[in-house]
Amino acid sequence: MENNSSATNQSSPARLGGTAPMLFAYVWTFLFLLVYCGRPEDWIPGTAHIPFAKITAAIALLAFVIQAGQAILRPPREIIYLLLLFGQLCLTVPFSPVYRGGAFDYVLEFSKVVAIVVVMAVVANTLGRLRWLIFTQTACVLAVVIVSLVKGHLTVGRLEGASAGIYTNPNDLALAIALTVPFCFAFMLRASDVFRKAAWFLAMAVMTYTLFLTASRSGLLALVVAVGVMLREFALKGGRRHLLIPVGLVALTVLLLAGGMLKKRFDAVTGPSLNSIEEGTAYGSAMARRELLWRSLVIAAQHPLFGIGPGNFPILVSWHVAHNSFTEISAEAGLPALILFILLFRRAFQNTRKVQLLAPGQTEAMLLAGALRASIVGFAVGAFFASVEYHFFPYFLVAYTSALYAITARSTSQALPAQMEALPERQGRRGGKAAEVTWDDYQKGRAVGSAGQLAER
Repeated sequence: MENNSSATNQSSPARLGGTAPMLFAYVWTFLFLLVYCGRPEDWIPGTAHIPFAKITAAIALLAFVIQAGQAILRPPREIIYLLLLFGQLCLTVPFSPVYRGGAFDYVLEFSKVVAIVVVMAVVANTLGRLRWLIFTQTACVLAVVIVSLVKGHLTVGRLEGASAGIYTNPNDLALAIALTVPFCFAFMLRASDVFRKAAWFLAMAVMTYTLFLTASRSGLLALVVAVGVMLREFALKGGRRHLLIPVGLVALTVLLLAGGMLKKRFDAVTGPSLNSIEEGTAYGSAMARRELLWRSLVIAAQHPLFGIGPGNFPILVSWHVAHNSFTEISAEAGLPALILFILLFRRAFQNTRKVQLLAPGQTEAMLLAGALRASIVGFAVGAFFASVEYHFFPYFLVAYTSALYAITARSTSQALPAQMEALPERQGRRGGKAAEVTWDDYQKGRAVGSAGQLAER
């Protein structure tokens, strides 16, 4: 009885005061994500001036600081990269040749991203907690999409978000959709009944239709790549090839119903016959972006170490962003910031691979890892055409992958000792002598070694 009790205590998550570790910090982190992605100040009358996101983030950070002593914090490499990136941004402020005050304001805003990502990566320490965070973000984006379809309006033929802030610009709304669709796919596969599967599939269809209405070229490219990775993970490698047919039908239907404006905008890139205001606007946008890309590269070459300061690029180019996260961050914060930015998301991508190596039998962890991988690749493509290097949404993906890997590594390390103990027993049943180790035995032993190495990261 004592041995069983001890084993149970070792394999179960640590508990403090009868609750899961850092529960209070997690609750406020959850509320922050809810108000940041859902933007209640846009829907509830009289709350427009209440900083819900700042309040919830501050309480979550305070609770995290108070409860951090309950756990030994060894920051994973992605968090180290994020902290180094923040440090590089801080260094750029005194060296800014343009506007130090503006650079300081941008760095101050980005500090909120750093703080909440660190908190989120630590307090989402169970699969259930992580699932709720991802579900909340997905549900909020879906709600904004539906409201935008109902109340949104077209500007030069493009749908704008009905909500303010991160959803107003058609390109930002489209990128948020592209990063969220893989989560819908994962939740659909996880659902146990036909009704829920159909609801999630419908959600993906509505999101895709809305993205086409935004006529965002960068959003479409990000979505196509994300869906391609998603189908490779879930349909081809996951043995669900039947999913290719409904996904293809949805894509074809949406293209026929809402693809007209997107086709005009892609055609206008090459400057053919411009027969409408929309085509002329799209062609002008493409030419302007080409010039902005070149200017960002020139500025990055002129200021390779510290750039011109975060947020200062628009000051030099008539208040336009570079529409490329990679060249803009190098122009504003130097090449070290660009390298750290790339390493950060590369590490997040690697986390998803490690999860799939450690947990081949854990369905939910595998689904979330595949969805996160698709979202990260989609972001990498979308970031080439959008300036989102200081936004929360991309860094949420980093926090999710960090938390998922930590959860998987912890659960695997708890399960592997029992698996290894079973190996000699099984060999002993093979005639009482040392039997040949099978390929399955080798793989289990290899998994133990991998888990030990990865858990040390």
